[in-house]
Amino acid sequence: MPPLAQQLVDLALETPGLEEAADTLAGAVNGAFDAAGTAKQPLKDALNGTWLGHSLHPAITDVPIGAWTAALALDVFGERRGARIAVGVGLLGALGAAATGLTDWSDTSGKPRRLGVVHAALNGAATVLYGASWLARGKANGAGVALSVLGYGVASLSALYGGTLALDLQIGVNRASVPEPPADEVDVAALDDVPDGGMKRVLAKGYPVLLVRRGDQIHAIGAKCAHQGGPLEKGTLDGDVVTCPWHASKFCVLDGGIVAGPTAYPQPAFHARVLDGRIRVKAQGPR
Repeated sequence: MPPLAQQLVDLALETPGLEEAADTLAGAVNGAFDAAGTAKQPLKDALNGTWLGHSLHPAITDVPIGAWTAALALDVFGERRGARIAVGVGLLGALGAAATGLTDWSDTSGKPRRLGVVHAALNGAATVLYGASWLARGKANGAGVALSVLGYGVASLSALYGGTLALDLQIGVNRASVPEPPADEVDVAALDDVPDGGMKRVLAKGYPVLLVRRGDQIHAIGAKCAHQGGPLEKGTLDGDVVTCPWHASKFCVLDGGIVAGPTAYPQPAFHARVLDGRIRVKAQGPR
């Protein structure tokens, strides 16, 4: 990360009261989901992007960023009506970005949790500025344009923090995809090393694999939770479903498929067989 960008991130993390703000915001987010009752988990899964196969938030953020960039360009060419429409589209997209972003953020801790509060506050400020810009346009176009420019600057700073969260702190990325699972068959353990009806974590050429035993039958999936890297072997096994101990993502041990979020990514699945009392695994092809 360039020195200036790193300084801005460090400055944001030194903002007083971040922990208190995070607790307050998380309480509000979790309270809103709790109020949904039985719809809580399906709603969280929808906002996390479980149905989509990857995090929904980055896709939604393209709407306000793209619309507000278009508004900036239209203002340059004096197209005030088109710019006002673009600002309005961006405001609608900002609501979706906020809902998906807060849902992802609610399952974070430590540095991502603190930086996420700053990111959310700046996005909120940019949205307010653009809302004021939309209202001002048609009555005081100069003020409307000025508010848009100011809002774009705030949104750009927020985007720096969003990029840090996604790319440096790996929030919303697939934690189970690196390193790549071994394509060739690997001997990983003796059958007797895995308790019948239980789980064991092993390494296949450095890749963590979760073994689940049913008598002489073995199922194998990635042991590192795709959501935020939680150790699945320390979770709970109920039938064919393993639950991550960190944020309660649920996966089917038969094929690594998602049973429930917050994960948006399935676990890598492995072909497993027992030969001469030894367990051998290799990664399945793309699904």
